Amino acid sequence: MNLLTLYKKESTVSGTPVIAMALISGTFQGLILGIITNAASAGTDASWYIKYLLMFAISFAIAVIGKHYALTESTRIAEIIISKIRVRIADKIRNSELLFLENIGKAEVYTLITQNTNLISESVVVIINSCQSAIVLVCCLFYIGYLSKLAFFTTLIAICAGIFTFILHQKAIDSELRETTLKETKFFEMLYNTLDGFKELKMNRKKSEEYAGCLQVVADETEELKIKTGFRFVIEIMFSQVFFYTLLAVIVFLLPKFDYLSGSILTRVTTAILFVIGPANMVVTAIPLITRANIAVENIYSLEQRLDEASRPYKIDKVVPVKKFDSFKKIEFDNIIFSYLDENNTPLFTLGPLNMSVNQGETLFIVGGNGSGKSSMMKLLSGLYYPVSGNIIFDGTPINKITYPAYRELFSVIFGDFHLFDKLYGLDDIDEDQVLQLLKVMQLDRKTDFVDRGFTNINLSTGQRKRLAMIIALLEKRPVCLFDEWAADQDPIFREFFYTTLLQQMKKDGKTVIAVSHDDRYFHLADRIIKMEYGKFIDA
Repeated sequence: MNLLTLYKKESTVSGTPVIAMALISGTFQGLILGIITNAASAGTDASWYIKYLLMFAISFAIAVIGKHYALTESTRIAEIIISKIRVRIADKIRNSELLFLENIGKAEVYTLITQNTNLISESVVVIINSCQSAIVLVCCLFYIGYLSKLAFFTTLIAICAGIFTFILHQKAIDSELRETTLKETKFFEMLYNTLDGFKELKMNRKKSEEYAGCLQVVADETEELKIKTGFRFVIEIMFSQVFFYTLLAVIVFLLPKFDYLSGSILTRVTTAILFVIGPANMVVTAIPLITRANIAVENIYSLEQRLDEASRPYKIDKVVPVKKFDSFKKIEFDNIIFSYLDENNTPLFTLGPLNMSVNQGETLFIVGGNGSGKSSMMKLLSGLYYPVSGNIIFDGTPINKITYPAYRELFSVIFGDFHLFDKLYGLDDIDEDQVLQLLKVMQLDRKTDFVDRGFTNINLSTGQRKRLAMIIALLEKRPVCLFDEWAADQDPIFREFFYTTLLQQMKKDGKTVIAVSHDDRYFHLADRIIKMEYGKFIDA
């Protein structure tokens, strides 16, 4: 994958005008060389002076206008493409599977999308500039050929030799750049973990120092790789400088020995070589950025391919009517087995076989020690995980990949790692008075307010954020509520309120409640208690 592939695949806007204007601009910029050298040789003749001045002004104007159009239009096309890719990948992330996102990690996804798309965006202007410079280079080459065939062939052979030398080194550079990208992604992942685990690091100096040491190792490895690739690019840039000045020396000192070159022609050829150096340097210095941009394109499409592959087993091949489950009588686990796998597909932890039933309107408490599989079981029950084997039976009918999306709509869920959005997305006909009343009930009316379908402040304590999440769950009015240790972060008053008031009201409203809990003093309020150990149900 490279930038050209990206354009062909993603762009809905023709790039022909951009190429045409870049070509015209580069051509007229190259013509300026001939105009200037001929004007200089024309001396002080007034008629020729005005003619060349007019030609210069017209050529310069066309070159500037063409370049401005090519740069602005290419930037517009690039940003349209990048926006399209970002939205598409965001949609694929939104529609992907939880287990895949847990395995790949948020830091890697975020780094790939932001860093790589920004790199592509930054490369556009440089690429157009370098393309135009390449056109100027070709025009100058033809001008040299017009002046002297020997000088033309000497310059052409030298340029071909330079290109061949560059190609020989490019494969090694590409490999090192890919390795550098992987190391940088690892560094950003560790940096993300530093922010995410700040409290834990702050509380344990030894852990903090050891983690800092590991971060330093990754940073040093990244630095070494970037310096190594940087040195390669420096060598290429210096090679281009030495190359052109050596070429200039050959033209000035050696060619006159083999070909008759008058003083004026030699001066023009020398001027042309000097004029070529700037565009040539522009092309050479653009190569590192173009190379990185090509690798960025590979990374983006690789992420997209991984998202597609992870979602393919659950993709619906045909359009089916949208199902909706408003209520149910019984949900059953029928010999469900689920496993977490490592990168070699070796099971790390297995749940099951699990057999249970949930009846409409009952209150279930799930109990068990840490690591017993309670949260994983809740993800299976809510349809966020797919079982390796076995079925979820909904009112006598197994749930399949067609009905899973509708099945998930039955649940309002508050997991331990829940997320609060800034607005009440997906809720229609919101009763603002009800929201304000719930804020009072949850004692959040002095902490936040409800304005324009959203809460004015979500930067609250964990317990308060959970209460806000509970308000949203109640507003969703779904028949089944799943709560993973909701009361664990509440003070004693709200803990008691949760068990003795909130859950009882939900029961009266006909809701089915499944709650992970360790509060044995309230176990008598549940219709049933299900205990888990080592990924299995046992007698409570």
